[in-house]
Order: sequence, then C-alpha cells, then structure tokens
Amino acid sequence: MEAYIAITTMIILSLLGFGLAGFIVHALREGKISGITLAGMCCGLLILFYALGLGDGVGDEEKGRYYATQCQLIETNIDNGVFQSNTNKLKCGEVIENVTVSDYQADMAAYEKSQVSSRQ
Repeated sequence: MEAYIAITTMIILSLLGFGLAGFIVHALREGKISGITLAGMCCGLLILFYALGLGDGVGDEEKGRYYATQCQLIETNIDNGVFQSNTNKLKCGEVIENVTVSDYQADMAAYEKSQVSSRQ
C-alpha cells in the first residue's frame, strides 16, 4: 500500500511538473514571464520535491536487516540543530554510521514487518 501511494504521488507530481513546464515555455515564448520569475519558479519546484521527499517514510527492508544484524546502536536521537534531522549513531563493524531517526525507524519497521510476515 505504501509503495502504491509513493508511485501515485510521483505520477501526480510529474504531471504537475510537465504542465508547469509547458506553461513556462509558452509564457517565455509570448514574452510574458521574466528570467527571474522563471528561476524563482524552478527553485520553488526544487524545494517542493525536496520537502515531499518522494518515497521518504517507506522503509527499506534490506537496510533494516543490516542495522539489526550488523550494527550496534551507540547513541539515539542526537540533536543536529534546527535545519537538520536528529540522527542515531550506529557502529557497523569498524565503521560509525549516522542515520536519521526517521529513516532508521522506517527501515527497522520494514524489517520487523518482513520478519512477522515470513513467520506466518
């Protein structure tokens, strides 16, 4: 279900992006839009795509398996300031990895869900 929502969202945003691109091209040809306005619209679209994350929140089962079997959680919920997500610090072998709390939780939930469904 989560994959369906991510795919549907991606399709809708792609269609909106193509529609907006067509509008911008038409407006540029007609001389009704300036370069600064165009740059602002492009920046707005990039921020929108970044904020939506397209697929963010859907856990990766393989990463969850890796975290659960190969890593040790050293520190949790490390505050990184206003503009960055909190992270968990993991020791995976000899390597220290910093993973956002939301990614870690989603990946672990996906792994645990796969374990439950494989037992049934």
